[in-house]
Parts: sequence; structure tokens; C-alpha cells
Amino acid sequence: MQSVEVLIAGAGASGMMAAIMAARQGAKVLLLEKKDRPGKKLLATGNGKCNFTNRRQELSCYHCADETFADGVLQQFTAEQSIDWFQEEGVLSKERDGYVYPLSGQASTVRNALERALVREKVRLQCGESIQDIVPRYDLTGQKVTGYQVVTDQQKYLARKVILAVGGKAAPVHGSTGDAYDILRKLGVSVVTPLPALTGLELQESCCKEWAGVRVQGTVQLLDGADCVAREQGELQFVAKGISGIPVFQLSGQAARLLSKGRQPKLQMDVLPEYSAEWLEQELRQRLERFAPCSLGDLLEGILPDKLMSAFLQEIHLKKKQGADIVKQAKIRQDLIGQIKQKVLEIDQVYPFEKAQVTTGGVDCHEIDPTTMELKHYPGLYVTGELVDVDGICGGYNLQWAWSSGHLAGICAARKDTVKK
Repeated sequence: MQSVEVLIAGAGASGMMAAIMAARQGAKVLLLEKKDRPGKKLLATGNGKCNFTNRRQELSCYHCADETFADGVLQQFTAEQSIDWFQEEGVLSKERDGYVYPLSGQASTVRNALERALVREKVRLQCGESIQDIVPRYDLTGQKVTGYQVVTDQQKYLARKVILAVGGKAAPVHGSTGDAYDILRKLGVSVVTPLPALTGLELQESCCKEWAGVRVQGTVQLLDGADCVAREQGELQFVAKGISGIPVFQLSGQAARLLSKGRQPKLQMDVLPEYSAEWLEQELRQRLERFAPCSLGDLLEGILPDKLMSAFLQEIHLKKKQGADIVKQAKIRQDLIGQIKQKVLEIDQVYPFEKAQVTTGGVDCHEIDPTTMELKHYPGLYVTGELVDVDGICGGYNLQWAWSSGHLAGICAARKDTVKK
């Protein structure tokens, strides 16, 4: 059995940061990664451009059962510090509306900088090795934890400190398969049910096949009964089984949590937010006067993409080819305007982990010391990144959480003090 001072499982964003910082404090570090190379998920962030942090840091940008916990960790290694840290590692940055990217526009720039730092700090990296179990080791009294036996698919290690940075369950193709949840549950650690977030929504609507491929600027509201839980705006992407796009991604984690509780959340959509319902009513009346006689399709031409308008007409049992005179009926006009301005969509489910960017849920933050990222009941055992029940909205927030939590855990795990009860 090999003895290790600090063992880190998972060479993603938070794991690499933790390894670098622990080594810089003088610790001898072993970093294990189940894939054939570190940072594979990092390469996919920001569509390969790696939006690695955001200057606009607000607690509303993160979901956590205890806001003070997330804020406490984020304040110990801020977005500004992240930008400076990466610049020192050779990653120049550019900014757009607070979103910070590497100047190269390539996620590989960030990953390569981390890899270089691992080599420079003499971190021992072993790829193709997956953690399977963690067993606490106690002193002769059976009361004081002295370290941990870490079992992998290849061998066993005796580690003084362990950092779990194996991620959640989102995007399993990159290695995040939820390996640590069962390990931690065996130790009695509370885990909030992991659910997909930053992903699309599958809908129950029959019109979805009709609108597939359309993109428009719009607003969406997540409804829980009569209550609006959240509201987002931006480009909506319509697909054959539902709806996607960043505004939908931002709401998906909340939708997943509501569905998991047996609720039936709905999505209310406005695909013409720059115009009021009153303006649309007047526009339809004026078009009837100017264009009659004409088909319903000709009357509505240019208001919305054809496929989207066809889907809406289908919902109120109308067809583009029929005469536009039907819009003279007030109820028909109101039904059509309702489809455009406040269509309510039945949510069937969120897209699965295979299509999600991040996990909502994970190790209960109340189990973790926010000043160290150490589990309160298991001194010397730390958790970081997506494994923790903290997730951010789109825009670099999840990577900032990875940097902050990994930075803190790495420094604290390297401390030479003995593991205390």
C-alpha cells in the first residue's frame, strides 16, 4: 500500500486547482484521473471557448441551500483573483459584459496552463485510475481519524489527506458519472439528490415537431402553480421534443427540483417581447383592412418564423391556408395573441445528465466547513467543485465555484497540522 500525503481524486477544474495549490504549500500530491487526460470536461465549456469566470458576482447567480456557505467560499478566492491567477499562468483574458474568456478564444489555453502548473509543481498525475472506496483510519483509541485508505480500480493508498473532486453526474462522457455519491453515503454523509441543470426541457406539447429548428429572441417564465419562480430572456431554441437555449438552461435546475418533489411546473413563453398584446391586436386589425382578401398565412407573414407560426396555429386548430377573415372573430384574435405572448407549456422532464452541463444537488453544504471545504465529521477529507450542492447559472459561474473551492481545499489540505477529531 502506497503512502500519500495529499491524494486528490478527479483532475477536472477544481481538482487541478487543488493539486497545484496543495503542492505550492509544500505538500507531496498524487492526482488521480479516471480518463486518459486531465481537464476533458473543461475543454467543452463555453462551446470550446471556456468562459472561465464572470466579474459580475452575485449570490443570485448561484443555487445553494445556504447562501452564506457559497458566499464564504467564493470570497476566499474571487473572480478578480482568478483572472490574476490565470494571467500569472500565461492566460491573458478578454471580457464581454462581465463574461471572461481566454484571449485565445480556446478552452485548451486554460487546460494547458493548468497542466503546465501541475508539472512545474511536481504533482504526480496518474490517469486511467478510478476511485472506488474511502475507508477512515483511526488511532488506537478508535476515536481519532489519522488518515484514509483509498481504494481504486488498480490499487490501495494510505493518504493523510484526501480531496474528492470527481464532479457530479452531468456530461458523463467527460468522466462525471457520480462515482463519489455512494462512497460518501456509505460514510453517512448527506447527499442532496443530484439532478440535471443547465439543460433543455422536454415538453408535452404536440406542436414541438412543427417548430423544430426555429430560433427567436423571447422571454420564458417558470411557473409553480400560479407563482412565477423565475424569469429569463434571450435566444430560445425550439427542438423536436421541447425547447432549449440559455434562458431555458437558466431555469432547468429549478424545474428539475420542482419535478423531483412531485410538482408540475410549467413554462410561460413570450416570443414577441418587444411588442405588446395591444400593439399586436391593432396590427392584426390593420392588416385585415390592408391585405384582405388573403390567406391566414399571408396575413401573419413576417410576424414570426413560418414554422413557429404554424405550430401556434395548430394549437388553436387553424391552418395557414384558410381565409384570414376568421381573425375578425375577437376570440380567434385573442387565442392567437395568447399563443404568441403568453403560451403556457407543460413540462414533461428536463433533459438527462447526458445533455446537461452541470449537476444541481450533491454533498449537503451543511456537512462542509466553509473555511476549509473539509467534511465536518471526517477531518482530512475535503470535497470540491460540482460534487458539492452548489451550482451556478450560465456565464462562468460554475468554473468560478470550481476555482474557489479547489483553491481553498488545496491550501487547507496541505497544512502540516495533524488530522484532528
